[in-house]
Amino acid sequence: MDPLPQDKTPSRQIRADITEMAAKALVDKNIPLVEWGSQIQYRCGYPLILRLVEWAVPDALLSLASQTLSDRGIPCIPPSAEATAIYGQWERAGFVHSLDPVRSHRIFLYPLSLLDLTLQDTVEVTSTFDHTLRVLTPKPRMYMISLIRHLLNHPIGDSSRYHVESDLVGFISSYIFHDPPLNTKNDEVDDESEEDFQKRVEEAVRNIKTRDWGSTEEKYLTIAERVVRDCRSISQLSSCE
Repeated sequence: MDPLPQDKTPSRQIRADITEMAAKALVDKNIPLVEWGSQIQYRCGYPLILRLVEWAVPDALLSLASQTLSDRGIPCIPPSAEATAIYGQWERAGFVHSLDPVRSHRIFLYPLSLLDLTLQDTVEVTSTFDHTLRVLTPKPRMYMISLIRHLLNHPIGDSSRYHVESDLVGFISSYIFHDPPLNTKNDEVDDESEEDFQKRVEEAVRNIKTRDWGSTEEKYLTIAERVVRDCRSISQLSSCE
């Protein structure tokens, strides 16, 4: 799979100045930052407003990362009961910092182990928020495998799956299929024949198979092909009884 692009977030992003400051503070402390969630889709060209900024850091540096943000005036806040009911462990596993008084824009700091990734599974890129900073983003195949693993390891109906299922669908759409965002302004969806769509599916599957999956277990490649062919199967991915 090809590396992700390295565009800088445009100035229209809300609270971009504070997020830039937060990223710089963490990088200046030599804390490796690994992008996650909507930032991945943003790199793939989706014009998202990044209200929730998700970064993973090595487990041993998680508390230092949170304290660094607090020292910069970005307060740590308790998990939202409402969000916990929806997102499960993603709301509780690390630290949440608020970028505004009403808590509509937040930074999530996760332990890297939660993502089932290592720093070796990432590549260095220009920060989404500040082109002068270098951060890390998961290698595309490792990002996809990480999401698949999470779903396999959690039973259907578990609240932590919602976030991951959404991210996997977004990744397939933006990175693998290069789909344009929906024209929600006019409630329009581009018409595409079933034949044309199936051609794109076959091309996407061929692309996946020709990429270097390294020592990846064969089952992950098989699952990746299955969910690309039918994203509806994502909700049924689980190895749990």
